[in-house]
Amino acid sequence: MKRKLPSVSWKHTSMALLLSGSLTIVSPLTPVSLAATEGVYIAGQSYFTLDQAALSTSTLQFSVVLHNRESRAIDFNAYGVRVTDDSGRSYTARLSEKKSAVVLPGQDQRFRFYSDIIPGMTAAQLKVEIFRWDSSQSDFMKHLGRLSVASVVQEGQAAVPEEIMNLHTVDSALANDAAVAYRLGQSVRVVEDGKWYLYTQLSVKNIGSASVKLPASLQVRLKGADGLKYSASFADGRDQTFFPNQSGIVTLKTAVSKDLSEKGLGLEFYYMNQSEEVSLSTMDISSSLRTARLGDTLDYARQLEGEHLTVKAEKATYSKQADGIHVQTVVTVSNEGDSIASVPSLLATYQFGGAGASITSTDNTSRISYLSPKETASFYFNAVLPEGIDPNAVRLVIWEKSKTGSSANTAAASSSSNGTSGSGSGNASNNTSSDASDAPASTGAASTSSQAASASAAHVPVAVYLWEGASQASSMISSAPAYKLGEKLIFKDNGVVDKNLDVSLVELHVHENDDFGYKTAIGKYKITNKGTSSIALPKLQNELIDKQGKTYTGSRQSSVPELIMPGTSYVISYSYLLPNSVEDKTFALNVYDDQSVSQGKVSLGAYQVGIQEESDSDTISFYPFLVQFQNYTLGWSYSSGSYTYTLNLSMAIEHPDPVIVDSNFSKMQFDLVDGMDRVVGTQTMTFTGTDRLINGKQKISFTGLKDEQGTNGIRVKIYEVIETANGPAKRLVKELKY
Repeated sequence: MKRKLPSVSWKHTSMALLLSGSLTIVSPLTPVSLAATEGVYIAGQSYFTLDQAALSTSTLQFSVVLHNRESRAIDFNAYGVRVTDDSGRSYTARLSEKKSAVVLPGQDQRFRFYSDIIPGMTAAQLKVEIFRWDSSQSDFMKHLGRLSVASVVQEGQAAVPEEIMNLHTVDSALANDAAVAYRLGQSVRVVEDGKWYLYTQLSVKNIGSASVKLPASLQVRLKGADGLKYSASFADGRDQTFFPNQSGIVTLKTAVSKDLSEKGLGLEFYYMNQSEEVSLSTMDISSSLRTARLGDTLDYARQLEGEHLTVKAEKATYSKQADGIHVQTVVTVSNEGDSIASVPSLLATYQFGGAGASITSTDNTSRISYLSPKETASFYFNAVLPEGIDPNAVRLVIWEKSKTGSSANTAAASSSSNGTSGSGSGNASNNTSSDASDAPASTGAASTSSQAASASAAHVPVAVYLWEGASQASSMISSAPAYKLGEKLIFKDNGVVDKNLDVSLVELHVHENDDFGYKTAIGKYKITNKGTSSIALPKLQNELIDKQGKTYTGSRQSSVPELIMPGTSYVISYSYLLPNSVEDKTFALNVYDDQSVSQGKVSLGAYQVGIQEESDSDTISFYPFLVQFQNYTLGWSYSSGSYTYTLNLSMAIEHPDPVIVDSNFSKMQFDLVDGMDRVVGTQTMTFTGTDRLINGKQKISFTGLKDEQGTNGIRVKIYEVIETANGPAKRLVKELKY
């Protein structure tokens, strides 16, 4: 029998029974008013209620609650549940979870069911029927009452983004309770090889009692509002094994028309029963199609169960240069959950132009594999777009490498016929226990073979961002903060500079090379290992940028050690070739990484630095040495038709900063110059080794000068010389006249 119960919370059920002593007893199959919660009584004061019903296109999900008010346990296996409609058809109800069938005295137990129904049925047309198994009845069922679905479906609910699929129906070799619940994720439209594709992600949960794979005969297609059908395939996830009560992600891929309307789109799952199509379910996916804007934070679509990752296009800039439009987007992945989460492997494509051209960008920066709660990982995606492209019309597609190694080419055949679901059987089966890890290929004229090779079908999209609102890069020299020599350089999080290394710029000088028509800037970087073990010396890529935005790349000294010991410091020198026309005294120093990204470079930090003026003092810095030129004499002698000049030089050399130097360190070069500014003799001395410079007197000889070279105007120019990949770089530090 069925009664109406006041709408009160479960903890107040006993009071509800006292207040409803005069409830009317009605015929089991007689419709009743929905003004109060409905209950179907089974014995004494124990009863069933209906709770949490959700209706989608072809699936009804609901919970039946058994309220045991007896002094003994009740076995739910003695009862059955099925769904009926107002035309008299019935549909099998299947448990979607495994739990004990025994309900103890005074306890309430919820049992969750699902039922495949004819597409298009409304909640008002459906009832959930409760019966007791009874062999004396012709249909083995004693009908106890029906509960209205409309009374518990949320107001205004037309559909929910979840469907339950009985896999045994598709493949009879599977267990009777083999079933999955799939929930709609997001859908994105992207360009690959000049063609448009729609990707849709679904979260699939195994609600059966055994591990299962999706049957090979399961097919899927996309249906448009205009009735057109598009074959779809499993781009990722089909081959994975779904464990009981566990979820996984599958991605569907459909080739579509560029002009496909995003309204009224549905995914239909079906299989072929001999030559006849049998439709399993259809899910409306229109709500899953959305394109984010720069700055929007999205829940990461492909995170593992229990994780809470978000993705955000943090910053987007562009600059118009001679070879095209240089673009960069900084994408952050943040862990907003309470447990450690894995960092996904991402790449991106910039889509542009009406023909659907795209360029792939990768960031191979070495980064941590996991994020702790509230930690963030940054990705830098650079590209050079063709000249004339409007940056605000560009779309950025973020892709992730597949984690499941799925078959991407299992295409579903399209068909012109429509399959419909038949009515379910009249018997209900409870089945309860009586126990307590390459990317879309680049396309269009801007594509390259190397870009295409870097991508593969094993990548699936996770987000699409409109580039509208990207900012044009400002002059780096105006936006860079002022820097004082010797201060620690603060870098963005990266895999180039170890976190236990401190880096600072300690010297920056410029010297004019009149003979070669250019200037040379020399910068020295002090690197200190604060850690407890040896660390590889980073190969810092850097450049000087003038006020006009012109860049001058740094060239590192030709030889450096591989490792720096803990608790020590080392100096590395860089040289920068500058045109003689450059008069700037202030530059932007940009330290960057150009190895981790496929195009362009990622700035690790920019700083406004000033060129040091050469001092007239007798004390000159050859960092980390201080050299004081105290006095000198320059004399000559003549023998056998040639001159010999001898420089007697007194110097005081200090090493105040305990920085390690070796044979790769800069040298001191002495050039003997005649009155016509010709170099007629050269000697080089080092700060290390057996012939190194020492405190006190140095004797430096220049031999073999011809008669015409030993004239008036002889002088000695002293340089600091550094060997770089582009040859020796010289800095004039002192001139001694005869």
